[in-house]
Amino acid sequence: MTGTHMLRKETPVPEPIAAKPNGRRLRRPTLALDALFVPGLIVALMIALTIASPYFLTSRNLGQVLLQGAVLGIVAVGATFVIIGGDLDLSIGYNVALSGIVTALTISHSGNWPLGVLVGLACGVVVGLVNGLLAAVLNVPAFVATLGTGTVAGGLALYFTNGSTISGLPSGFAALATTNFLGIQTLVWFMLGLFVLAGILLHATNFGIRVFASGGNREAAFLAGLAVARIRLANFVIAGFCGGLAGVLLTARVQAGQPSVGASLTLYATAAVILGGCSILGGTGSMLRAFLGVLLIAVVQNGLNVLGIDYSLQQVAVGGVFVLAACSEVFRRRR
Repeated sequence: MTGTHMLRKETPVPEPIAAKPNGRRLRRPTLALDALFVPGLIVALMIALTIASPYFLTSRNLGQVLLQGAVLGIVAVGATFVIIGGDLDLSIGYNVALSGIVTALTISHSGNWPLGVLVGLACGVVVGLVNGLLAAVLNVPAFVATLGTGTVAGGLALYFTNGSTISGLPSGFAALATTNFLGIQTLVWFMLGLFVLAGILLHATNFGIRVFASGGNREAAFLAGLAVARIRLANFVIAGFCGGLAGVLLTARVQAGQPSVGASLTLYATAAVILGGCSILGGTGSMLRAFLGVLLIAVVQNGLNVLGIDYSLQQVAVGGVFVLAACSEVFRRRR
């Protein structure tokens, strides 16, 4: 009895409560690292580029950074809604091309550039609506549906123009994107204003809450009474509008409708949104982080231009950014 009692007394008893605070302490640095990763990378790149070239950190060149990222930023706003909602839009770049071509054709035939702007925006919304009907209503996988509509949009852009550029657009239309206000072109103001409005819609309205809920757990959102199909449809329509707006403003900036202009925008926008912190599986993300992802890609592209790096090597560097985006997504999912 005494021996048994002594054995029981000497046996160490584990304390399960001690594991709880340790788990909490381990998560905080990870979350802080996740939040500061992209801003820190942007600052580090800007310091390195400033040391490498005296022309980088000038007001004129910093304006060019924003200008280079403006169209990508507008597209990324729409992509953010779709990705947080748990879907993927592979047509948005081709939507930019088709909307720009439709805008240019309408203006060149009618001579009425406000009408061309409206038709271009409507074209973008129609593409988004078709995507939404296929993915959200008919339950076609978004990857397949948007890949198909994107191919159709790109083909129509080439067909309408025979692969050539539409030029000779009026100067009043160009002013829509190129007018300077407070030293910054209106194209950049459009992007910044759109990010602010989209941020309010996503983070300060009931619709935004529903977008996060439907993207985080679609089945649970449906069981909770949310109209998941309508939310997904609205996300695709928003992305379509953003694609149409980007097409109109890009056409105004370059003063021409170019059928192949948006081919790489889908990849760039998706990479920017994921790199900024949105999960490809949906349910997490923010407009601020998406903007930082866009800014990072714009800084990389501009810095390589300032340094005079060959275009083929620039593609290698941007591809490295895409790989970084994929790795950051894996890191977040393993947290």
